[in-house]
Amino acid sequence: MKMKMQKRKLYFFLVITIHSLLFSTQAIAQIVPDTSLPNNSQVINQDNIHTINGGTRAGNNLFHSFEKFSVTTGDTAYFNNATDIQNIFSRVTGSSISNIDGILRANSTADLFLINPNGIIFGPNASLNLGGSFIGSTADSITFADKFQFSATNAQTTPVLTISVPIGLQLGISPGPILVQGTGHSFNNTLLSPILGAGSNSSGLGVSQGKTLALIGSNVDLSGGILTAPGGRIELGSVRTGEVNLNSTFTGWILDYENVQNFQDIRLSQQALVDASGLNGSSSIRLVGKQISLTDGSVALIQNQGSQTGASINVNAFDSLELSGISSDKKSISGLFSETVAGNTGNIEVSTKNLVIQNGAAISAKTFTQATGGNIFLNISESTQILGFSSIDPTIASGIGNYTFSSGKGGEIIINTGQLTSLNGGTIISGTFGAGEGGNLTINASQSVQLSGFNPFVPLASTQLAVGAFNTGNAGTLTVNTSKVLLQNGSNINSYTLGKGNAGSVVVNAYDSIDITRESSDGLVYNQRFGISSTAAFTSKEIQQLLELPIVTDGNAGDIIINTNRLTLKDDTLVNVSSFGTSNAGNLIINANNINLDNSNIAAASILGQGGNIFLTSDYLHLRNSSITATAGDNSNGGNIRIATDILTAADNSAITANAYRGRGGNIRIDTKGLFVSPETQITASSERGINGTVEINFQDTNPSQTKLQPEAIAQTPEIVSACQSYNRTESSFVNVSTRGLPAKPKDPLISKSTWQRNSVSLERIDNSEPKPSKIQEPTMLVEAQGWILNSNGDIVLTAEAPENPYASVTTSTCLAQTGNESIVKK
Repeated sequence: MKMKMQKRKLYFFLVITIHSLLFSTQAIAQIVPDTSLPNNSQVINQDNIHTINGGTRAGNNLFHSFEKFSVTTGDTAYFNNATDIQNIFSRVTGSSISNIDGILRANSTADLFLINPNGIIFGPNASLNLGGSFIGSTADSITFADKFQFSATNAQTTPVLTISVPIGLQLGISPGPILVQGTGHSFNNTLLSPILGAGSNSSGLGVSQGKTLALIGSNVDLSGGILTAPGGRIELGSVRTGEVNLNSTFTGWILDYENVQNFQDIRLSQQALVDASGLNGSSSIRLVGKQISLTDGSVALIQNQGSQTGASINVNAFDSLELSGISSDKKSISGLFSETVAGNTGNIEVSTKNLVIQNGAAISAKTFTQATGGNIFLNISESTQILGFSSIDPTIASGIGNYTFSSGKGGEIIINTGQLTSLNGGTIISGTFGAGEGGNLTINASQSVQLSGFNPFVPLASTQLAVGAFNTGNAGTLTVNTSKVLLQNGSNINSYTLGKGNAGSVVVNAYDSIDITRESSDGLVYNQRFGISSTAAFTSKEIQQLLELPIVTDGNAGDIIINTNRLTLKDDTLVNVSSFGTSNAGNLIINANNINLDNSNIAAASILGQGGNIFLTSDYLHLRNSSITATAGDNSNGGNIRIATDILTAADNSAITANAYRGRGGNIRIDTKGLFVSPETQITASSERGINGTVEINFQDTNPSQTKLQPEAIAQTPEIVSACQSYNRTESSFVNVSTRGLPAKPKDPLISKSTWQRNSVSLERIDNSEPKPSKIQEPTMLVEAQGWILNSNGDIVLTAEAPENPYASVTTSTCLAQTGNESIVKK
């Protein structure tokens, strides 16, 4: 075994040695002109500088043709062009790959084109010393406006070359790859500060201010490679076949792929960098391919350092875009980043079928000045996934963010997708850390939005869609438009404020369903509750000091508006608006055909500010061990609750309350066709040390769900007890206490002169006050209703026999049975 290992080591040593010797012997003649031009290129080798003279000139164009073109480490290929040359076109007609690990240099501001269909490799020491743009490609030919083609695969001797401008790169059936190698960037990408050193990286391939750096081939790979175009354009295109259009601008080139049908992959790894930061507002980055990936802390970055409006980062991945991981030193996050430290920053735009952001990667736009931040537009036709956190540093979550840190307004996030999935602490957030307003967050998911899980390594780091205010600026609005929403195991859709700014509103439109549930409680931090919320929250002293937050939150909570067919809350989940500071809670408005609460809550609460209001419209509202509450602490008034529903059922210690402590209790109004509650259910509007509110229950002939509820004050009305009382075998009756004329008929509408009132001594479940005195009629023996049906007019009719319907279990007889007074139920 030992002998075999020694032989293997010797074999690899010989292979490496032979390869080195072959390379060194070829290095002398790596730039070899061919004889295909009227005036052929000439190469003069002096030490490590290879001066390229000659070539064929046509107007302001200069043409060079080589059998081989490579530049070894430490060498310079110097294109010694006249200063009035605008474009230098170079082709490789032989069969070898171009290995460039030295310097490409040209005079004046000439643009340099280099095409080699076999492939181009830029080593870690490769660099550009040009006054103009650089376009490197594995295209077969360059197409000009007069239809002339400068071809590397059909290098015929042409007596006259063109003076027209290039308009395209024609890629053949199997173009070679482009590889850029390097040691990677050293940026420190943190949330609260801009990236230092952007646009000034001295290593790698770089062009002059405002110029274009473009690499177009089949499979473009940056393995630690660095590309910089300060205030200019960077274009990476991975094309299998087709023609890429070239459009000349005053400063550089814009590429167009409308005639390309077959794309290949682009990969950035090992802290690769594509950086167009600078003073020029026209800077932009464009990546076009089939599958595009940025991993290991690789970054595409534009930082606007000038006063002009910045351009965009544009990614077109016809199959998928994957952003994954952070750098091994934990300083850099893989992703797409747009920043401004001066003028308005540009947008980030992504178009693909599938987007995956995982292992701590991110897409973000930030403004650190009074300038407006850039927008994030994501058009993902099939699936968007935001997954988890970094395996190297669990405190770094995967996500999408748009932030303002000064007085500038934050940009918006708009995601158009089929399915949105965020798991295990993944976040999408628009926030303001300064005086500027936060941008809006809008999710348009044609199929579903699914959030699940949390980051177990960071307290309270849930999977979330959020808009947040962390200083004096107000948060934006969060809007979700989709078919289905599923929130599980510690996930949230929320807005919040930790400072003086107000939390934003939350609007969720799910035309099919919203399900909020806890499949498992394993590992949920602090047994936290989750769901849909808008909160004026509190946080730790450490975060208060870090962000310079007030000890007590001053900003108001926002409103929540939910529109859906079915809303289901299970297992200690919630929908709430709340304030834990001196500010007010917002309003909570829900319109749903069916609302099911199972051991869960709908709440509007405040500690020092005014309580929020709750407005529910539904066909069917069911509570089991659940509550609908609008409460306020200290001297504040409780919020109001207004419910319009066909059927309301409540069981197992459920409650509908609008209570206060020293302030006035809120008002409760329920408009319904049927109210079925268990004896222990509470419906109260009280104040422990202040004035009680009112409870009003109206049984209607029309469908209350068709009545749109508006946040308005509810007038005080006489209290009416619920249908299912806490029975003490006390006989009761309803009497008409009108002092005028005959009693009203049962089907007549109630008038202000005539009021129905229950005459009983057991009213403590609704109000602790003494019942009003009235004339008591002798009780009449009645046959108790055993169930109910809906007649042809949609009215509820009580029946002596229980029909088979889904609500038969909540009849009056059932209520009596639950009190232990089964003996008074007629069999």
